[in-house]
Amino acid sequence: MTRRRALRTALEAAILGAMALALAGDAHRPPTPATPASTAPAPPLEVEFAGCSAVHAGPACALPDDRTLRLWVKAPMDARVVIAVDATVTADAPLAALDGALIQEGVLARVPVPDGADALSVTAERDGARASFRLPLLPPLEAPPLKDAEALRRNGKLDEASSALDALASAPDPAVQALAIGKRARVDLARGRIPEAIAGFEASIRAHRAAGRVSDEFLDRLALSYTLLYNGRRFAEARAALGALGPLEAIHPEGRALKPYYEALLSSESGDLRAALRQLDASAAGAERLGLGDHRLHVLQMRADLLQTLGRPLEAQALLREVKALLPASSAPCEQASLLNDIGWNALHVAWASDGSSGPLADAEAPLARADAGSSGPLADAEAPLTAALALYRGPCPRPAEQANALTNLALAKLEAGQTGAARALLDEARRTDPRPDARVAMYWIEIEGRIALRSGNPASALRIYDRLSQLAEASELPEGRYRAALGRGRALEALGRLDAAIAAYEGAEAVRSDLSLLVPLGQGRGGYLGRFEESARLEVDLLLRRDPRRALRAARRSRALALAALRWIDGIEALGGEERARWETALAAYRDARAAFDEEGRDDWRLSSDELEAARVTRASRGRSIRALLDEALFLARRGEPAPAELADAPALAEGELMLVLHPIRDGWAGFAVSRGGVVARRLPALDLSSPAAELAAGLLAPFAAPLRAATRLRVAAHGALDRIDFHALPWEGAPLVARMPVTYGLDLPERGARPADVASATRSAGAAGETRPADAASAPRSAGAAGETRPADAASAPRSALVVADPRRDLPAARREADAVARALEGKGLRVERLSGGLATHRAVAGALEQPGIEVFHYAGHGFFGGLDGWDSGLALAGGSELAVGDILALRRAPARVVLSGCDTARTEAAQAAPGARGLGLGLAQALLVAGARSVIAATRPVDDALAERVMAALYAGEQQDPAAQLREATLAALRADPSCDWASFRALVP
Repeated sequence: MTRRRALRTALEAAILGAMALALAGDAHRPPTPATPASTAPAPPLEVEFAGCSAVHAGPACALPDDRTLRLWVKAPMDARVVIAVDATVTADAPLAALDGALIQEGVLARVPVPDGADALSVTAERDGARASFRLPLLPPLEAPPLKDAEALRRNGKLDEASSALDALASAPDPAVQALAIGKRARVDLARGRIPEAIAGFEASIRAHRAAGRVSDEFLDRLALSYTLLYNGRRFAEARAALGALGPLEAIHPEGRALKPYYEALLSSESGDLRAALRQLDASAAGAERLGLGDHRLHVLQMRADLLQTLGRPLEAQALLREVKALLPASSAPCEQASLLNDIGWNALHVAWASDGSSGPLADAEAPLARADAGSSGPLADAEAPLTAALALYRGPCPRPAEQANALTNLALAKLEAGQTGAARALLDEARRTDPRPDARVAMYWIEIEGRIALRSGNPASALRIYDRLSQLAEASELPEGRYRAALGRGRALEALGRLDAAIAAYEGAEAVRSDLSLLVPLGQGRGGYLGRFEESARLEVDLLLRRDPRRALRAARRSRALALAALRWIDGIEALGGEERARWETALAAYRDARAAFDEEGRDDWRLSSDELEAARVTRASRGRSIRALLDEALFLARRGEPAPAELADAPALAEGELMLVLHPIRDGWAGFAVSRGGVVARRLPALDLSSPAAELAAGLLAPFAAPLRAATRLRVAAHGALDRIDFHALPWEGAPLVARMPVTYGLDLPERGARPADVASATRSAGAAGETRPADAASAPRSAGAAGETRPADAASAPRSALVVADPRRDLPAARREADAVARALEGKGLRVERLSGGLATHRAVAGALEQPGIEVFHYAGHGFFGGLDGWDSGLALAGGSELAVGDILALRRAPARVVLSGCDTARTEAAQAAPGARGLGLGLAQALLVAGARSVIAATRPVDDALAERVMAALYAGEQQDPAAQLREATLAALRADPSCDWASFRALVP
């Protein structure tokens, strides 16, 4: 595990200053000089400053030794900006031409300050109106002995530093006394003297407040919060220490960049990953604006830690490599040790990911097959930096807590290599080094103990150990610890032969996993995160498969539906109280408004130069993350109001003759279930190479269920994880593709909804990937549409039965326009009123609004579809003006048409569908999002689709009188197969909830 050490010393306050003064309406803004008479309003002006050796109340800036300050100035690009020191102008130009780096719609400039200067000012003028900012300047504090003591402390010479600081306790200057107290508290912290450190920080905070040194009070409150968090997990006190900074933020701008980082530490430790990621974004943005390079490295290190938690170790590895390349060779030993420990911990995660295991949650009796210590390989990549970090903690950086942390990580590496004795010795040393560890480190100690007991053949002892872990996790608010405890108890009970109790323990772990599903924001790797906790489902299904196949089926279905079910929000709205419902409505409205404005502003991008377009892209990337956070907040609020999903029935609601094939990974291979009205047939299937020829896959996946397949007239496939990429409908079965024998659908197996916003019919279709070039005479571009005729919602009873057809929003697919004409005629022939949105009329606002209209039974999209982003979050349907109907927009729909056909590239693609064998993913794409939002069927393609093929399939899809979408698709794809056996006819699927 990592420990995000980022304590700033009082000397580091010399390179910290104040962050943002939002000048318009800021109560702390210095008086603005009178402006010339003008009818024009003063231009908006924001100034953030950095680099002060200290920020005093007022505010006032004490100059640093190099007498250079940093200013971030934001004003209209055409406003004339003047930067002056006293009466000397250092810059005078329109903002767009100001010398400096363009960052977040402002300019970061460096301003040298000559001796004797009293003030710095910034003025923005446009159309004769002016806005101004003024910052008083002070000389730096002259205290060489203080700097010497700080240098000793940072180099690990704690005794010498302590003596030097004691000598400064009686210094005549109160400011020097206050700084000495704070530095002494840091010495106590490094020695593990926690009560003394806390008392020291509290004393220094009072002294800084009395001396008016805002920045130093800020730094010591951050240090106090950190100490309280990582030494006793005193969450409330740590939060209070940060909360007291609120009144200081406006006059200490750099502090506003630092504070969210420490808030992220607190959120991460309490399991609130969505808040932690949001706070890191805020801290990184502040660091970028103010040029805080050192702080940016700390943010990158912590983000790497969160990425590991989210199951994204390779991304974390790339970040840590960036930090390593940027960290100066002269950096303090403790900074180097912290980074080395993080690199080693990340290498362990990479090793676990490359092995396909769940890391420390993996089967305790099956250590990873690794090379011994000293050899090459993933574990050696972990052991080398951990050993180097340990050497620094034992030498020039004597920090007991961090040393124990590195020892613990090294013990885990040895345990994974099967070196139980070495792991035990390292664990014992860690306990001697830090007798009062924080709860997260203690959790790993107990976990290592439990795994050693299981491997040593002592499950009774392991059970007692995991019981202790459960108590610690409950007391310390560690949801991951609760999961580890339940999983470990299940393994121990299973080894003891207490199988019913083991099953109950695995079910308890799954209940925790359901709670964990809400911790990760949308688009941040929810699938990978939940995949880290899938071991309990594998073991539960495996054990139940031997004892109770029906319960095994229920466990497999619950596990598979978990991640997508967490995205459903409609059922939770009615359960929200008045205040929470108002918050949800506000959050959802804010998302919709921001999303519409975001798309509207891109309509004129074609007018911009290349440089202007790139600047707009960078700015909008940050704004896009903020917009996504608004939707995440809305869905999270709604989900909180939803009651726990009802237990899945032993068998789903199936039509006469319908067979459901459920597949879920187990300890070694797959569990397969053929479910019909007549009962359940369960089989244990071997591990499969998913790149094998279709005949071999059919032998492994279909042949074990030959009898129920022969009796079926329809098949629904519910395949978990990597099996989702298999085209079951195309597998050979008794001399022909399976789909030639019966219609085949792919089910998400979502629990039944308590209330549906609409039960309307919809047919969505999309064609062509974004950016794809097509000849001018290209044939029609297939999208698809389904037939109407399903139950309609109450609020649609009086509305005419309607269809929405969206055609070629980007105006580059003539075949799509021809196809849309044919679709519209076919739908009108079925008695539906058709609304057309073609070309430039198909804006985001128009399409999203039309989809929610009562009576819409069919939605047919003819245009470009594309897949991208973590969890498929950046997937979308291209609309006019460069906008798109994204996954988030679909999830935010209050109602979705019931039948959807997405005929085009990647519209049914999911992360899991493109993953390597054994990989686990969320399974969210455009088609899946529509089903989550309420659609009853979606026809879509899992990969790029040839236009000519799509046109043939769509023409056949609409030609018949068949009302069943799966049967329609069956006839259409078989017709395409007969016409051209070499075509990729299997790329289309019919998906259902």
